[in-house]
Amino acid sequence: MMEERARQAEKRVSTEDVAPARPPRPKCSVCFKHCQVSVNPWQRTKNDLIVAEPSDDSDEDEEAEDENGITEIPVNGAPRPPRAPRRPIIHGLQLASCKHYFCGACLAHHIYRCLNLVFDTARYGTVVKTPAVATPGRRVEFPISCPVCQVKPGEQPVEIGDMTARLVLGEANMDEWNHARFLSMLNLIYCPHKGCDETFDADDVAPAPGSVTLVRCPRCRGSLCKVCKSVWHENLTCAQYQTLPVTERAPEDVAFATLAAQEKWRRCPKCSAMVELKFGCSHITCICNHHFCYTCGADFEHMNGKYQCKGGAACKVWEEQNLLNRR
Repeated sequence: MMEERARQAEKRVSTEDVAPARPPRPKCSVCFKHCQVSVNPWQRTKNDLIVAEPSDDSDEDEEAEDENGITEIPVNGAPRPPRAPRRPIIHGLQLASCKHYFCGACLAHHIYRCLNLVFDTARYGTVVKTPAVATPGRRVEFPISCPVCQVKPGEQPVEIGDMTARLVLGEANMDEWNHARFLSMLNLIYCPHKGCDETFDADDVAPAPGSVTLVRCPRCRGSLCKVCKSVWHENLTCAQYQTLPVTERAPEDVAFATLAAQEKWRRCPKCSAMVELKFGCSHITCICNHHFCYTCGADFEHMNGKYQCKGGAACKVWEEQNLLNRR
């Protein structure tokens, strides 16, 4: 019994002497470096830089104190031993919405990149009053979302709010952020006409007479759609225009698409070639050898020795009006 009590006492003493292990610091989701979670990463980084900078009034022969306040005095005129350099602490934070960790410099770099501004990691923690534009002509991305979150279709991205940006960029560096947030609240249109690239608020431009969605660019006077913010698409809905290939959205291409809709032409679903049926059956064999239905645009399949429409709309292969020459 006495031996058992002695072992328990010894075990209790040994556990009390051992200091509890400190939890490891989290890693930044971008650079994977350990960072110190701070309430204000930018301010903490600034404070560390100020402490690390030597004072202009300091004397090289002045005796320095270590972390415990003990003065190092050279013995017998020997040179003072060099002090160990201060290890920089990387300050960061955790986004409350997605729980990802970021060091302040990486998150600030992501914000500056979305704002199309040049960012210098070495200057993080200092005031950058007039940052330079990174790529002239590139549009600003706003709102800004988490740089590592994978957003599925239909889901809203995890956005970086004003408070997080202020803690990462610093109060003095919020001008560009506030300007981008102000522009995001406007109904901006980027004129897509060639050689223009004008940006204006659609609500400040009066629509053309007889239309509520047709506006003209104040610079090039080109016609634009106020709803989908693209070139004007006469006789085409916004949904129909958005289904056009990107290479066919120029004004002259839109005019061609409008004519095709009026004439009821059909585009090949495989090679996008435009086809006009003047007479004959609705089974079309395109120049790319793709078989499709002229009535609904679905593919044709060969079954039981004959072709049938796969659209499920009960399209007839032969239409009486198509047996005659439409000209």
